[in-house]
Amino acid sequence: MADVGEKKGVFGIPLLIGAVGFGLAAALLSYIYLKSEEKALIEKYAGREGRPVTVLVAGADLRKGAVLRQEVLSQRKIPLQFAHSDAIPAGDYEKYLGRVVEVDIAAGKPILKSFLDDVFPVDFSDTVPVGRRAMTIQVDDRNAIASFLRPGNHVDLFVNIPSAFSGFTGGFVTSDLIDDLPGALRDAIPPALLEVARTADTGNQDIQSLLAGALPKDVILPVLQDVRVLATGRDPYREQLDSLRYPQPRSERNFSTITLDVSPRDAALLTAALDKGEILALLRNREDEGTADFATVSAVDLFSNAFTMAEAASEQRSRVSAAAGVDARGNLVDADGKTLMSSEQLAAAGLKVNADGQLVDENGNVVDPTDLVVTADGKVVNKKALAAAGLSVNEAGQVVDASGNVVDADDIVVTKDGRVMTRQELAAAGLSVNADGEVVDATGKVVDTAKIVKTADGKILTAEALAAAGLSVNEKGEVVDADGNVVDPSKLVVSGDGKVLSTEQLAAAGLKVNEKGEVVDANGNVVDPSTLVTDANGKVLDAKTLAAAGLSINENGEIVDKDGNVVEAADLVMTENGLLSKAQLEAAGLKVDASGKVVDSSGRVLSAKEVAQVAANTPITGGSKRIDLIIGGSSKDGIAKQTTLKASE
Repeated sequence: MADVGEKKGVFGIPLLIGAVGFGLAAALLSYIYLKSEEKALIEKYAGREGRPVTVLVAGADLRKGAVLRQEVLSQRKIPLQFAHSDAIPAGDYEKYLGRVVEVDIAAGKPILKSFLDDVFPVDFSDTVPVGRRAMTIQVDDRNAIASFLRPGNHVDLFVNIPSAFSGFTGGFVTSDLIDDLPGALRDAIPPALLEVARTADTGNQDIQSLLAGALPKDVILPVLQDVRVLATGRDPYREQLDSLRYPQPRSERNFSTITLDVSPRDAALLTAALDKGEILALLRNREDEGTADFATVSAVDLFSNAFTMAEAASEQRSRVSAAAGVDARGNLVDADGKTLMSSEQLAAAGLKVNADGQLVDENGNVVDPTDLVVTADGKVVNKKALAAAGLSVNEAGQVVDASGNVVDADDIVVTKDGRVMTRQELAAAGLSVNADGEVVDATGKVVDTAKIVKTADGKILTAEALAAAGLSVNEKGEVVDADGNVVDPSKLVVSGDGKVLSTEQLAAAGLKVNEKGEVVDANGNVVDPSTLVTDANGKVLDAKTLAAAGLSINENGEIVDKDGNVVEAADLVMTENGLLSKAQLEAAGLKVDASGKVVDSSGRVLSAKEVAQVAANTPITGGSKRIDLIIGGSSKDGIAKQTTLKASE
């Protein structure tokens, strides 16, 4: 048994050695095969980028300021696609010997061209370009741009200086030199004074004094632009860090001086500015090559700038945004998907999205989102409602009236029934909008906008004004007369004193409304409704009738005498023989009967000649002159408060 075991051990060792040997051989052959396959694949699929390139590397650690010598150089092969575009080919090393290393380079790292320079700055003066000068100025936190200013940044320098030091004084502004003034200064002088100065004798002290008073006391002038900062405090600019896109070092968090790269002449200009005025430094983008587009700026320009800003704001307020649809959350959006109104805001405006994803009003009527626009103050307006109000949206996205005049969004009033009006139209009818967005009359009483009628010429008529003419608004929103006959609102005529004139009233005055909605006389001549008023009995008086009595209508629609005194319409009576006032009748002991005849106390009818004599003896005069005063402040609806004072003769 022992012999058998010994034989097995003897035969097992060679087998084990053979297995190990074959395994190693197989591994070696596999490695060789895989390397050959790898090489073949690289050669097959790799293009030019896969080929190695030999570049220059540091043979030892190189410190900033070291001179490049051959003994500290080495080379390394790297794939071309991994080679830096600024790497130095090993074969070109001789071109770079003797150059100075500007950054620390670790051993084995590629040496880039941007790491080297011909001259290394020994001290700060070496950073100043030849022909330039370094000038240090004091700065405060404002001019230090809250310490965000860094070496290498570029700044613009302005000076706030008394205009007397600028040379543009009243004595300088003579008839010969006045047009040489910078535009900003010349514009500050009233045109009338400029004209006088041009024609005045040179040296005229009075003119010079006036001009000196008109010129601004201080002006801001540009001094230098695009000036490079060489240092902030004691931190110098290191140009090589910019080329490497490294941040500039910062040893001082706060600094009180900056050093600038200027020409000798620039240094002199800056010194003069520092001596006479206050310097203002503005940081600019280092890629910005723009320049200031003004010569001077003064406090006067603040006003014109404020007006320009106000105009821009007004223009912005007049713009509307066109809706394009609703999104998945029920928000009203424009063509770019920007939310114009949230679903909550739409609900407040009486709109919502139904189960089918359609926008509907409170009555369930489908509303096309593209028919809607949103004003700058958040009101949603239907384009059809705008059109009905004589308004539209121009190409600039502004709401305009029929004449193309821009209408501010603040002036647009959208009633609960979706109609559009303007505050001016409401004000002309004695109406306004309260803090709750309700239309109210002069007493603050809420007016039912469903019963407001708008005439063809844009006048607003309330239910009360219609009722005075025997008209009303039915349940369908139609204007009807006492018999229920529908009256076309475009045919309604509103007199200069704001009264609705009926067909009968017009006819009694020899007037009518033609097919175009125009008021015409018996000869077809068009009569302006604003020149018509009514007397105490509701009879229509035209401009000709008033003129015969020495009266006219002023711009406020009031009847006035030749001296501008206001004559109350309730004091006038139209007679068969012309217009008289109640004062004239009372003074002569007369009255007017139901047929319009003038009679005395005994009932005798006066002849036309006698009536004319009465009118001539005591001409119609007003009891007051209109004096409009703005009391100050503004009402809650934004309309200036106004009162009328009557001055008795």
